[in-house]
Amino acid sequence: MKARGQVNRIAGAVLGAIVLAAVATGCASTPSAGAAATRGSREIANDTVTSQVNEIQQQRGVQVGAADAALVTEVLQRMMITDLVDEAAVRNGVVVTQGQGDQAMSEAATQLGGKDQLISVFLDSNVPESAIPSQFKLSLQVEALGALLAPGADPNAQQQAVFGYAVDLGKELDVRVSPRYGTWVPDQLQLGPVPTDLSTPQAPQGDPLAGVVPSG
Repeated sequence: MKARGQVNRIAGAVLGAIVLAAVATGCASTPSAGAAATRGSREIANDTVTSQVNEIQQQRGVQVGAADAALVTEVLQRMMITDLVDEAAVRNGVVVTQGQGDQAMSEAATQLGGKDQLISVFLDSNVPESAIPSQFKLSLQVEALGALLAPGADPNAQQQAVFGYAVDLGKELDVRVSPRYGTWVPDQLQLGPVPTDLSTPQAPQGDPLAGVVPSG
Protein backbone atom coordinates (compact mmCIF):
# COMPACT_ATOMS: atom_id res chain seq x y z
CA MET A 1 0.00 0.00 0.00
CA LYS A 2 1.57 3.26 -1.14
CA ALA A 3 0.40 5.36 1.80
CA ARG A 4 1.64 2.82 4.33
CA GLY A 5 4.99 2.79 2.58
CA GLN A 6 5.19 6.57 2.82
CA VAL A 7 4.52 6.40 6.56
CA ASN A 8 7.28 3.83 6.88
CA ARG A 9 9.72 6.07 5.00
CA ILE A 10 8.99 8.87 7.47
CA ALA A 11 10.19 6.50 10.17
CA GLY A 12 12.69 4.70 7.93
CA ALA A 13 15.70 6.02 9.81
CA VAL A 14 14.50 4.22 12.91
CA LEU A 15 13.84 1.01 11.03
CA GLY A 16 17.32 0.97 9.56
CA ALA A 17 19.13 2.10 12.68
CA ILE A 18 17.83 -0.60 14.96
CA VAL A 19 17.79 -3.64 12.64
CA LEU A 20 19.38 -6.37 14.72
CA ALA A 21 20.76 -9.76 13.80
CA ALA A 22 20.42 -12.33 16.59
CA VAL A 23 18.94 -12.47 20.07
CA ALA A 24 21.46 -12.74 22.89
CA THR A 25 21.07 -12.82 26.67
CA GLY A 26 22.51 -10.03 28.81
CA CYS A 27 23.02 -9.69 32.55
CA ALA A 28 20.03 -8.31 34.35
CA SER A 29 20.40 -5.50 36.84
CA THR A 30 17.71 -4.41 39.24
CA PRO A 31 16.35 -0.84 39.00
CA SER A 32 14.80 0.89 41.97
CA ALA A 33 11.43 -0.25 43.26
CA GLY A 34 8.57 0.77 40.99
CA ALA A 35 10.80 1.14 37.93
CA ALA A 36 10.63 -1.09 34.89
CA ALA A 37 13.95 0.28 33.63
CA THR A 38 16.50 2.95 34.42
CA ARG A 39 19.29 4.85 32.69
CA GLY A 40 21.36 6.83 35.12
CA SER A 41 18.93 8.68 37.37
CA ARG A 42 16.07 8.53 34.86
CA GLU A 43 13.38 5.88 35.26
CA ILE A 44 10.66 4.28 33.19
CA ALA A 45 7.99 3.51 35.76
CA ASN A 46 6.07 0.25 35.90
CA ASP A 47 2.88 2.32 35.83
CA THR A 48 3.95 4.00 32.57
CA VAL A 49 4.44 0.64 30.87
CA THR A 50 1.16 -0.68 32.26
CA SER A 51 -0.69 2.43 31.10
CA GLN A 52 0.41 2.00 27.49
CA VAL A 53 -0.30 -1.73 27.52
CA ASN A 54 -3.79 -1.04 28.87
CA GLU A 55 -4.35 1.65 26.24
CA ILE A 56 -3.41 -0.76 23.46
CA GLN A 57 -5.73 -3.43 24.83
CA GLN A 58 -8.56 -0.92 25.18
CA GLN A 59 -8.10 0.31 21.61
CA ARG A 60 -8.18 -3.29 20.39
CA GLY A 61 -11.32 -4.07 22.34
CA VAL A 62 -9.71 -6.85 24.37
CA GLN A 63 -9.74 -7.31 28.12
CA VAL A 64 -7.73 -4.54 29.76
CA GLY A 65 -5.19 -6.01 32.14
CA ALA A 66 -5.11 -9.41 30.47
CA ALA A 67 -1.67 -11.05 30.69
CA ASP A 68 0.34 -10.48 27.50
CA ALA A 69 4.08 -10.88 28.09
CA ALA A 70 5.02 -10.24 24.46
CA LEU A 71 3.08 -6.97 24.37
CA VAL A 72 4.64 -5.77 27.63
CA THR A 73 8.12 -6.59 26.29
CA GLU A 74 7.55 -4.68 23.06
CA VAL A 75 6.13 -1.64 24.81
CA LEU A 76 9.00 -1.41 27.30
CA GLN A 77 11.62 -1.99 24.62
CA ARG A 78 10.16 0.80 22.49
CA MET A 79 10.17 3.15 25.47
CA MET A 80 13.80 2.34 26.27
CA ILE A 81 14.96 2.93 22.69
CA THR A 82 12.94 6.13 22.44
CA ASP A 83 14.47 7.38 25.68
CA LEU A 84 18.03 6.61 24.55
CA VAL A 85 17.56 8.36 21.21
CA ASP A 86 16.04 11.34 22.97
CA GLU A 87 19.13 11.60 25.20
CA ALA A 88 21.38 11.27 22.16
CA ALA A 89 19.51 14.15 20.52
CA VAL A 90 19.93 16.33 23.62
CA ARG A 91 23.66 15.65 23.77
CA ASN A 92 24.12 16.51 20.11
CA GLY A 93 21.94 19.60 20.06
CA VAL A 94 19.27 18.03 17.87
CA VAL A 95 15.93 19.74 18.40
CA VAL A 96 12.70 18.48 16.84
CA THR A 97 9.91 20.96 17.42
CA GLN A 98 6.33 19.98 18.06
CA GLY A 99 5.46 21.73 14.83
CA GLN A 100 7.81 19.51 12.85
CA GLY A 101 6.40 16.39 14.44
CA ASP A 102 2.82 17.55 13.95
CA GLN A 103 3.49 18.30 10.29
CA ALA A 104 5.01 14.87 9.66
CA MET A 105 2.11 13.20 11.44
CA SER A 106 -0.46 15.27 9.55
CA GLU A 107 1.13 14.42 6.21
CA ALA A 108 1.16 10.74 7.08
CA ALA A 109 -2.50 10.83 8.13
CA THR A 110 -3.41 12.51 4.85
CA GLN A 111 -1.50 9.90 2.86
CA LEU A 112 -3.26 7.09 4.71
CA GLY A 113 -6.71 8.59 4.32
CA GLY A 114 -7.26 10.07 7.76
CA LYS A 115 -6.35 10.01 11.42
CA ASP A 116 -8.22 6.76 12.10
CA GLN A 117 -6.16 4.95 9.49
CA LEU A 118 -2.94 6.34 10.97
CA ILE A 119 -3.95 5.16 14.43
CA SER A 120 -4.74 1.72 13.05
CA VAL A 121 -1.34 1.39 11.36
CA PHE A 122 0.51 2.19 14.56
CA LEU A 123 -1.79 0.05 16.69
CA ASP A 124 -0.89 -2.91 14.48
CA SER A 125 2.68 -2.38 15.68
CA ASN A 126 1.75 -2.04 19.36
CA VAL A 127 1.96 1.75 19.48
CA PRO A 128 -1.07 3.30 21.21
CA GLU A 129 -2.56 6.57 20.01
CA SER A 130 -0.97 8.57 22.82
CA ALA A 131 2.53 7.44 21.78
CA ILE A 132 2.26 8.18 18.06
CA PRO A 133 3.65 11.75 18.27
CA SER A 134 6.74 10.51 20.08
CA GLN A 135 7.42 8.02 17.29
CA PHE A 136 7.38 10.72 14.63
CA LYS A 137 9.69 12.79 16.83
CA LEU A 138 11.94 9.74 17.19
CA SER A 139 12.16 9.29 13.44
CA LEU A 140 13.08 12.92 12.86
CA GLN A 141 15.67 12.77 15.65
CA VAL A 142 17.34 9.70 14.14
CA GLU A 143 17.42 11.32 10.72
CA ALA A 144 19.08 14.47 12.11
CA LEU A 145 21.50 12.50 14.28
CA GLY A 146 22.56 10.41 11.31
CA ALA A 147 23.44 13.53 9.34
CA LEU A 148 25.52 14.81 12.27
CA LEU A 149 27.30 11.57 13.15
CA ALA A 150 28.05 10.49 9.59
CA PRO A 151 27.87 13.60 7.39
CA GLY A 152 27.84 12.85 3.69
CA ALA A 153 27.38 9.12 4.23
CA ASP A 154 24.57 7.14 2.66
CA PRO A 155 21.40 6.64 4.72
CA ASN A 156 22.41 3.10 5.71
CA ALA A 157 25.71 4.27 7.14
CA GLN A 158 24.04 7.16 8.93
CA GLN A 159 21.52 4.83 10.50
CA GLN A 160 24.24 2.47 11.68
CA ALA A 161 26.11 5.44 13.15
CA VAL A 162 23.05 6.31 15.23
CA PHE A 163 22.70 2.70 16.33
CA GLY A 164 26.33 2.53 17.41
CA TYR A 165 26.06 5.82 19.26
CA ALA A 166 22.93 4.64 21.10
CA VAL A 167 24.67 1.38 22.09
CA ASP A 168 27.64 3.28 23.56
CA LEU A 169 25.33 5.76 25.26
CA GLY A 170 23.31 2.98 26.86
CA LYS A 171 26.48 1.45 28.30
CA GLU A 172 27.70 4.82 29.57
CA LEU A 173 24.38 5.49 31.28
CA ASP A 174 24.24 1.97 32.74
CA VAL A 175 20.82 1.08 31.34
CA ARG A 176 19.12 -1.48 33.54
CA VAL A 177 15.86 -3.38 33.38
CA SER A 178 13.85 -5.07 36.12
CA PRO A 179 14.32 -8.86 35.87
CA ARG A 180 10.53 -9.31 35.78
CA TYR A 181 10.60 -7.83 32.26
CA GLY A 182 13.66 -9.64 30.96
CA THR A 183 17.36 -8.92 30.48
CA TRP A 184 18.80 -5.91 28.66
CA VAL A 185 21.09 -6.78 25.74
CA PRO A 186 23.20 -3.61 25.50
CA ASP A 187 24.96 -4.36 22.21
CA GLN A 188 21.62 -4.92 20.51
CA LEU A 189 19.38 -2.38 22.28
CA GLN A 190 17.00 -5.23 22.95
CA LEU A 191 15.17 -6.95 25.75
CA GLY A 192 16.16 -10.59 26.09
CA PRO A 193 14.55 -13.41 28.07
CA VAL A 194 13.47 -13.22 31.67
CA PRO A 195 16.21 -14.69 33.93
CA THR A 196 15.73 -18.41 34.40
CA ASP A 197 15.95 -18.12 38.18
CA LEU A 198 12.69 -16.16 38.30
CA SER A 199 9.29 -17.80 38.46
CA THR A 200 7.86 -15.28 35.98
CA PRO A 201 7.18 -16.92 32.59
CA GLN A 202 9.66 -16.03 29.86
CA ALA A 203 8.38 -13.41 27.44
CA PRO A 204 8.33 -14.62 23.82
CA GLN A 205 11.08 -13.13 21.68
CA GLY A 206 10.06 -11.21 18.56
CA ASP A 207 11.25 -8.56 16.18
CA PRO A 208 13.08 -5.92 18.25
CA LEU A 209 11.52 -3.26 16.04
CA ALA A 210 8.01 -4.27 16.94
CA GLY A 211 6.13 -1.38 18.51
CA VAL A 212 8.70 1.25 17.54
CA VAL A 213 7.31 2.14 14.13
CA PRO A 214 4.71 0.51 11.89
CA SER A 215 5.93 -2.02 9.37
CA GLY A 216 4.32 -2.43 6.01
